[in-house]
Amino acid sequence: MKSTTELIRQSPFFETFAPDDIDALAAHARMRSVAAGEVILRENDPAEALFMIVAGQVRLSFETPEALTAPRTPGEDRILIRTLTEPGRVVGWSAMVEPYHYRDTATAIEDTHLLVFERSWLERRAEEMPRFGVELITRILWVLGNRLREARIRLVASRYEQEALAIRALLEESASELSVTSPLHKLPIYLESRLTLSDAFQTLELLRNHGDALEASLARMCLEILKNVRKELDVYRRLQQIYEAVSAAPEDATPEEVRRRCCVEFCRLFERLDHIIEGEENLPAETGHIFVMNHLANHPENTLPNDFQLTLDTHFVSCMVLSPKYGEPPVRVIRKSNPHEYGHQKYYDRLGYIYVYAKHVDEDESNPRLLAEQRRRAFLETAALCLRDGRNLVICPEGASTSTERSPLPFKAGAFRLAVFVDPEPLIVPVVVAHFDRKITRTTLIARVHKPFRLSDHVAKPVQDEALFAFIAEFGEKMHAWVREAAARATAGSVPRTSVL
Repeated sequence: MKSTTELIRQSPFFETFAPDDIDALAAHARMRSVAAGEVILRENDPAEALFMIVAGQVRLSFETPEALTAPRTPGEDRILIRTLTEPGRVVGWSAMVEPYHYRDTATAIEDTHLLVFERSWLERRAEEMPRFGVELITRILWVLGNRLREARIRLVASRYEQEALAIRALLEESASELSVTSPLHKLPIYLESRLTLSDAFQTLELLRNHGDALEASLARMCLEILKNVRKELDVYRRLQQIYEAVSAAPEDATPEEVRRRCCVEFCRLFERLDHIIEGEENLPAETGHIFVMNHLANHPENTLPNDFQLTLDTHFVSCMVLSPKYGEPPVRVIRKSNPHEYGHQKYYDRLGYIYVYAKHVDEDESNPRLLAEQRRRAFLETAALCLRDGRNLVICPEGASTSTERSPLPFKAGAFRLAVFVDPEPLIVPVVVAHFDRKITRTTLIARVHKPFRLSDHVAKPVQDEALFAFIAEFGEKMHAWVREAAARATAGSVPRTSVL
């Protein structure tokens, strides 16, 4: 365990103090341990000591103006200032500034250890050693300057939700003090591309630990601003890893084995994100059914370097909803890749999904109408065999993706013609999803399973096109309303990383 002298020497606050001053501080400091939830110092109480974090996490907050004049329940009407997690950070700086009352409340988030420096001793030391007093006030001003800078940058970041803009503002504000050779000048460039984000974090970690005083301070603030970006980078890396695990799967691996491996990896990704799953009681007890769902566009920042996007909403339903119920991931029906979409083709070929063909694929054929009919027949027979074998199918009837607000687009008839074609007739199980088109680390994802039905309960046999299309239009409107409800539920009732029934 480090000595008190070592702990103080490594603190960003005390790093500029002379060695004899650090020795004196170590000799007079006392250790205090507080349990999670315990208040370390309280807003408006007399400020009698300065505290330095040794280990743990501390939340700083203050009361709203309304809370100062109205009765309240403890813990309510408090505004979070920030959370301190790094050893060496100080709290309670107002112990050295008149009128010597704490300006905020510090609460331990977890079991926390602190060094306590009594104000009375600090003042005596400053009177006896004016150099110490000047250095102490200089560092207090440094803390205040950092707090003001952080507050300004947080305002920019919260207003525009653009961390890169906030980082640029922070660096521009400090440009005159920052060395022209500092690696921090490269930071805005690193932040422009998902592929160079890891370089940004490597630079910041290096400067936080080994940069000069200004670089270390700016690096800490930048890392705080970029917390959500770091989560997004982690998601992006996992998507890359999933793609490689599927597309580069061993040649002797069966599609079933690849689907299972893909499902495991996606579960590890989604379990780290805020999500809601509802309506699992509506899942049929047996397998061999058609699950129809709306299809949401991916956020563009999740595009892989080969210009491919893994469809997050369908993987979520497959891996987080259906696989836990039935013990096997379903088979998806997807669009056949365009000739130039090598990444798309390489990925889905290994998963053994069922292809449907877009019209343009037939353009150069000698008899496109006949070929299209043959392909539709081949799809129906392949999909029917899959259902009869007890496999579930996931189909997005739109044939395209869109935003949560517009979802779903008009449905095509293929999924419903399949239900007519198969004997015995499978159930159609509606599933709606929302928010997968957003930055998935900053929202709550939701999937809702609605009650299954048989098409024959709504469209009389033999099925006529007019009656089928009328039902599909009505069903699309119903799905549209369900998507609105799901989106509102996710927005109003965020439940982190759990399933709500």
